[in-house]
Amino acid sequence: MFAQQAIVIKAKNQSLNKIITALRDQYDVKLSFNDDKLASYVIDIDKSFSSIEDALRFLVKGLPLNIEQVNDVFIITSHKANLTGKKYLLSGHVIDGRDYETLPFASIVVASYPLITDQKGNFSYSSTIDSVFNLHLSYLGYYKLDTLVGTNANLTIKLFQNSINIKEVVLSDEQSKKTLDTTYNAGSLKINHTIGQYLPGSSDNSVYNLLRLQPGILAAGEQSNDLIIWGSYRGQTKLSFDGFTVFGLKNFNDNIGAINPLITKDLSIQKGGYGVEQGDRVGGIVNITGVDGSIIKPTLKATVNNLTLNLSASTPLFKNTSLVIAGRQTYYNLYDSYSLAPPPNNNNNATKLIDLTVKPKYDFEDYNLKFSGRSDQGDDYYLSLFTGNDNFTSSYSTNQYNYNINGSNLEKNKQFGGAAFYSKNWANGGISNVTVATSGLNSFFSENVDLKKPQDVSFQKKSAELIRNDIKETSVKFTHKLPATKNSNLLLGFGFINNRTSLKQDSSKIQKLSNLYESNRIYSFIEDAYFISPKFKITPGIRADLDLELQKVYVQPRLASSYEFNPNFKISASWGLYNQFIAYNGVVDDEGNFHYQWTVSDGKNVPVYRSQHWVLGSSFQKNQFWINTDVYLKNTIGITRFVDGRAGRKSIAGDSRAIGIDFLIKKEYKGNMAWISYSLSSTQESFPKKVNKQTIQIYRRAPQDQRHELKFAGVLNLSPFYLSANYVYGSGFPSTNPLDNPNTNQLAYNRFDVAATYRFSRKRYHLETGVSILNLFNTQNIKSSNFERIPTEQNTLNIYSQAVPFTPTLFLKFSL
Repeated sequence: MFAQQAIVIKAKNQSLNKIITALRDQYDVKLSFNDDKLASYVIDIDKSFSSIEDALRFLVKGLPLNIEQVNDVFIITSHKANLTGKKYLLSGHVIDGRDYETLPFASIVVASYPLITDQKGNFSYSSTIDSVFNLHLSYLGYYKLDTLVGTNANLTIKLFQNSINIKEVVLSDEQSKKTLDTTYNAGSLKINHTIGQYLPGSSDNSVYNLLRLQPGILAAGEQSNDLIIWGSYRGQTKLSFDGFTVFGLKNFNDNIGAINPLITKDLSIQKGGYGVEQGDRVGGIVNITGVDGSIIKPTLKATVNNLTLNLSASTPLFKNTSLVIAGRQTYYNLYDSYSLAPPPNNNNNATKLIDLTVKPKYDFEDYNLKFSGRSDQGDDYYLSLFTGNDNFTSSYSTNQYNYNINGSNLEKNKQFGGAAFYSKNWANGGISNVTVATSGLNSFFSENVDLKKPQDVSFQKKSAELIRNDIKETSVKFTHKLPATKNSNLLLGFGFINNRTSLKQDSSKIQKLSNLYESNRIYSFIEDAYFISPKFKITPGIRADLDLELQKVYVQPRLASSYEFNPNFKISASWGLYNQFIAYNGVVDDEGNFHYQWTVSDGKNVPVYRSQHWVLGSSFQKNQFWINTDVYLKNTIGITRFVDGRAGRKSIAGDSRAIGIDFLIKKEYKGNMAWISYSLSSTQESFPKKVNKQTIQIYRRAPQDQRHELKFAGVLNLSPFYLSANYVYGSGFPSTNPLDNPNTNQLAYNRFDVAATYRFSRKRYHLETGVSILNLFNTQNIKSSNFERIPTEQNTLNIYSQAVPFTPTLFLKFSL
């Protein structure tokens, strides 16, 4: 019976487990206990108590049992260890409750201990004291779920999207994280990519639209082909899709992303200080998981905009298997001719930007195919294939300083990739994964410039440059994770990686370079997430890479820790050493023009990158309000730069240091959301320089250095209408001209975008349509990767490609 101020328990010759269960059900108290163990104790009681804790402690008084409270959960354990050695195993996978898509990297709390599912949504937990487990599950864009489950070796847990009204499921918490989650570890972000479809931008580039608005990821300069994270150089951030590396297509002018949004399921970012499973990079890690497809019924999604046509279809094949096919194609010339004018507020007096008219032509296509399934024993498998091509040509002409300048550029890129994956769930709760992957990028670039003087018909200067650069990666990776316990969560793995690069460069029909490099490496790693308490976790780990060509072992220890002060506030820190064996090296000429080329590190002309990361983070969240801070320090040695001069090419090696702090404030309220982020950073580099016959190294600003970047994004939910806007400000990059003052910035970056979306849903189909306006105020910005200088007899002419101008985009999306 229940009293206003007292808890009354009446029982005669009743087992303790039944009494505890009755208390749990009647008073809605969270309990964790061994049901079989408590059933062996018979209790007679007729007593009232002032609190649940007093009642529980009285019930176990005199018995070989302990009561421990962790957060709001009471845990009943035995005084003595389990002498029989019996283990209670809980394993399973988390899926979407509607189409049965697996949910990778979902958050699970088992008996107050936090876990993360693997890329196929699998998890495993082992206990010697509990046979009933309290589970708390959450996944971005889905309703949270609290439940109690018993021992189970192949449990299926369904979560439901927050946009779907499910009456038959009882949800303990109707709130859900919609946009992003920063509570994993320092420097980590997990993003709900579906929010990107409501933000301004092309529907073909919603993934990058969302990435560029996150703190620490450079948005100014619009370098969508390379994510610059925490001061990293181009090529130092790894983008992977379904287990294979994506080296990147041109994606000129920000309109088409390298990954098709229609087949994107999960998006996670590790800006630095990540664990030992990730290798071969000294910058950030962006991991994208593709959809598996529905095993219930065929589905179709189609998007058309003023740029491309995008189709994605899936269908069940055999039992618990599905096939996904997707493709994108431009259906007319993407860009019209446009005129570029010098920015009126350019403060860099040493360089003058000129007017020119660019006539571009662009073609793009890519295709994805994925077959996936799950066996009756809970084993997962898939085969994911990808190919893409883009061709970009442009010509320009201008008259400046009594010169006629005519130029043309041609760039062709072909990206391909594939991965075969198999996951084995063992009877003891262990999970083994093996991935075989290959990917590559073939790039061709040509540039022609014709310089004439109308007053002097005898003067003519021509230059022609041809560059072919290919990179390929083949890898095998094996990982095994033991079932998590309240003390540890052990992960180990090993693998093999092969990289090949080739480079051919001709200048004015004279071959300047022809190189072929290869690297073979064997690696292994181990780490253990050790729980000192449910609130305090330490994760030591170590990774070792053996370069077979260099005959050298690269040891990379890493350490991470986190402490949860309360359910709302958490701090985390990480440290580690990192190596990278391929490089996207900068090639600079006498005028300061930059080009980039993939090369395998040979340990001599191109050293192996070595970097040290220090990261400290904090996160606060309450009532759908988030504040997140990351502080980082990165030192990297082995930065290679090629210098092309009149005497030929030479290579120089230097180092870099980056320090900064990211702030993020986010609020969600009744379907509306907004966030603001600010990054304060400094990235410097040092290369040897001869002064008075002495070689010195002085730190100066790196090309990607930008002191301030401010971002805002917001979505207003007026269902079925959605209004959104975002703004990015960047304080500007230093000039790369050797004659300019390195402390003077180029043009600051300002861009304001707006969008409106309308959604129409019926039982069998869904429609979405919308309009975006990029750069609403037509602010002139420089696209940093397309800046070029042309020397004349007396002057240097500076030509640049404008970043996104005032650009309206329309889209229509249809899905079954």
